Amino acid sequence: AAAVGFLAVSSVITMSAPFFMGKVIDIIYTNPSEDFTDSLTSLCALLSGIFLCGAAANATRVYLMQTAGQRIVKRLRATMFSSIVKQETAFFDKTRTGELINRLSSDTALLGRSVTENLSDGLRAGAQASVGVGMMFFVSPSLAAFVLSVVPPLAVLAVIYGRYLRKLTKITQDSLAEATQLAEERIGNIRTVRAFGQEMAEMEKYTNKVDYVLQLAKKEALARAGFFGATGLSGNLIVLSVLYKGGLLMGSAYMTVGELSSFLMYAFWVGISIGGLSSFYSELMKGLGAGGRLWELIERKPQLPFN
Repeated sequence: AAAVGFLAVSSVITMSAPFFMGKVIDIIYTNPSEDFTDSLTSLCALLSGIFLCGAAANATRVYLMQTAGQRIVKRLRATMFSSIVKQETAFFDKTRTGELINRLSSDTALLGRSVTENLSDGLRAGAQASVGVGMMFFVSPSLAAFVLSVVPPLAVLAVIYGRYLRKLTKITQDSLAEATQLAEERIGNIRTVRAFGQEMAEMEKYTNKVDYVLQLAKKEALARAGFFGATGLSGNLIVLSVLYKGGLLMGSAYMTVGELSSFLMYAFWVGISIGGLSSFYSELMKGLGAGGRLWELIERKPQLPFN
């Protein structure tokens, strides 16, 4: 809760910057012959103080989110280990040790990061995007309406990509668990492997397992590349369309240079925030994919009462 409070403070300060920058540009641009040193100095000094507060709030937010994340991971691991240890003996005959170790180590870390640092970045991106859009409409409603026509197709693309990534992450984590389990069993029983001279066969088996994980990682890389390529292109097109339409509005005296500069900065921030939201969404889907595997184990009731 404290982290979200500091997040709100830092986001508001960050998003007020373009508005004040526009005022600074207007002061310089509209009084080229007059002495504007005093007003410029006082405004810049005020802005420096505000930005310093924003930086402190942001640093505190990051620290609180990091520590909260580590506590969640610690609690998840402890809860999960307790649940595993309470299961009946037959459960351990059916479930491989390597798979359980993989869930304890990598799945918990993935979920912990997804619901804290990633959530914090997502909230920040969401707050900045909404404030940025509001300020764009405040500065120039017609220009804002023109620019934001790009957003709905991007949102549809993000939802499709997120669903695909969630499914892919679950398969990847399962395959990784299988590879870990194979390695753990073979290394633990190396004397048996050595006695039967099966080193080469086991090497091949393990290589096949990690090859499959690599194929899945390539699929994820391809999907990620296409998605971030599309969002990057749309961000550049947004800035280009702002310059084009804003230039036309300035020509017909509907906007000042400072207003266009503010609008451009807000458009830039909204573009960055949409990029942040898309990576937040993909990380969240990965976390949910890993989380599903964890809840199965945590909520599993032993067939024989533990006590």
